Amino acid sequence: MNVGMYKGAAALAAYERWQDTIAQNLASIAVSGYRKNETSFSGVMADVTQLKNGDRLSQSTKGVMPLASRSFNMTPGAASYTGVDTNFASEGDGFFRIRKADGTVAYTRNGNFRLNSEYNLVTQEGHLVEGDNGPITFRQEGGIISINGEGLLSQGQQQVGKLALFRFNDNFKLHRIEGGFLVPQAGNPALPMERPVFIHKAIEASNVKPVEEMVNMISLGRAYDTAKKVLDVSDDTAGKAIQYLGGPS
Repeated sequence: MNVGMYKGAAALAAYERWQDTIAQNLASIAVSGYRKNETSFSGVMADVTQLKNGDRLSQSTKGVMPLASRSFNMTPGAASYTGVDTNFASEGDGFFRIRKADGTVAYTRNGNFRLNSEYNLVTQEGHLVEGDNGPITFRQEGGIISINGEGLLSQGQQQVGKLALFRFNDNFKLHRIEGGFLVPQAGNPALPMERPVFIHKAIEASNVKPVEEMVNMISLGRAYDTAKKVLDVSDDTAGKAIQYLGGPS
């Protein structure tokens, strides 16, 4: 196996995943509550073989190959005042829980909610926002919407529900689904936050910083060029070796 070519190809594949991460982050700058993706690199042993040396078995490793993995940056974005009664931001690492039309549950930091025709609190896409006891429904006759320090929602003088936030023991065991929502992996259940802190009439911005992403693009371009040179040199060396060894003695 040509280790140089294999390493170069593995590096290019890893950098392609990094490029996808940067592109998604840049495309989601304007998405409220968006948690940016981050790509990290590690080395993994490849092509480990066992060789018999007398009565002992020894391992021979032909190379350590780069591997890209993706995680979320959970740094909160800045909260911006909107003046809209159905907008909510939160402090800390809690998530709003929403129930999609197919009955599945997902989580989001995007508190840009609205009321649907049935006066339920929903996302902009129409997914139900769940409180402590399921969906939150407001009164048809209207009234000023307010929320207290415990998350209790009132319309006028009447309480209509309690907004809830949920946390996870491991925020890195979440994965993104269609619509930008997050869902936990098995063994990482959602836990209600005991003392959630809400910011009424505000929404949280994305935590993507455009300047950082542009710097990442420059770093990616340089790293890609280096890996491509390694691949080219390895290919050229292999070609010369074949030409030399395959020529007349």
